[in-house]
Amino acid sequence: MLHFKLQVISMIVEKHISIEGNHKLSGEITVKGAKNAVLKEMILPILCEGDYVIKNVPLIADVSYMQEVLNVLGIKSEFSNNNLSISSPSQIGIEAPYEIVQKMRASIIILGPLLAREGEARIAFPGGDQLGPRPVQMHLDALEKMGAKFELDHGVLIGRTEGLKGVEVNLPYASVGATENTLLAAVLAEGKTVIENAAREPEIVDIVNMLKKMGANISGEGTSEIIIEGVKKLNPTDHEVIGDRVAAGTFLATIFSTKGSGKVNGVNPEHLPMELKKFQEMGAIVEFEESSISIEYQDVINSIEIATLPFPGVATDLQPIFGSALLMAEGTSILTENVYDQRFQWIPEVQRMGANIQTGWQHAMVKGVDNLSGAPVQATDIRTGASLIVAALQADGVSSISGVDHINRGYEDIVDSLSLLGSTIEYNDLHG
Repeated sequence: MLHFKLQVISMIVEKHISIEGNHKLSGEITVKGAKNAVLKEMILPILCEGDYVIKNVPLIADVSYMQEVLNVLGIKSEFSNNNLSISSPSQIGIEAPYEIVQKMRASIIILGPLLAREGEARIAFPGGDQLGPRPVQMHLDALEKMGAKFELDHGVLIGRTEGLKGVEVNLPYASVGATENTLLAAVLAEGKTVIENAAREPEIVDIVNMLKKMGANISGEGTSEIIIEGVKKLNPTDHEVIGDRVAAGTFLATIFSTKGSGKVNGVNPEHLPMELKKFQEMGAIVEFEESSISIEYQDVINSIEIATLPFPGVATDLQPIFGSALLMAEGTSILTENVYDQRFQWIPEVQRMGANIQTGWQHAMVKGVDNLSGAPVQATDIRTGASLIVAALQADGVSSISGVDHINRGYEDIVDSLSLLGSTIEYNDLHG
């Protein structure tokens, strides 16, 4: 099944997405599990041998890449019908080489659990989207405080410990990755670990819920203080991943920006608190139930101000999406990016379509225009690709989006999904 998936991904990489814009989208769509949760939940079997089933897993390239990471550690996995079966043996490897890790930065998350279970880890510095510096120093500082020692040898980070101890870790920034790595190391550490200024994202809460099913002793998830009492042993478990709030936000933006109406199922509205407020400020009618969100265009798209912040603020992953949804808004919108300093890579591409945007440092000023024109554009990362789709859906004429391999890392067949909402969208050969 893994080889089949990689063949499918390879086929998509060789194509671009063609979109005929200026059509209202409407209908219902259901999002799958959250990319930013499932990639971390996939590596929980590093902590404990046994058989696991993770449900509601999206068919995206990053899941395949993480399967490769697991495979090189000797942990087998099989994907079928959005379920992932994982078998962790009694003996696992400790090294993730560059050719595997370079495909995505999330690979660094195996550092904590490998140290916790095996006392040693060898990990090449990770790759993935080029979003400016994402230092791993916070991860290393926390793990060193717990008793690990690190060295860098020809691009390979080597960590060793004779036993991790519970400590108090005060993160200088509410980093999702540093919170997760510390958490996964602490569950098997001796004594109590307290993570202060912990990230509060719903995906972390979901990871903790899976860890609790495995027998971990954790409290405070969803707050800025997470407390972990180390246990001697964990057990395998099954788990269903929460819905992907970023994918949901993307589809809400495509519906509203094309002046349509529709419903996104499979997501908890409480995971998008500030984003839903921003859609309402833009003039959308927003209604929600326990696991669905409905959105409807009324008579205008208003300009707004958006600043990205850790949860419960507007997610940085959705900043480019909102930006493209505001390209034809009334007035001028201000976007402030407080998380990743290269999250504005979408802007030069939408300017090719006629967008009026000025940037300075961490701010972008988006002046609404009357028309956008379809154009050939290039996706440079997952969310840039999604933002270009949002822009292309509003534009007159046909747009051609290359770099589809990036989009495929975060969205399960976005072409099929948007087709269900009535868009004129298809894959085409790059040289066709």
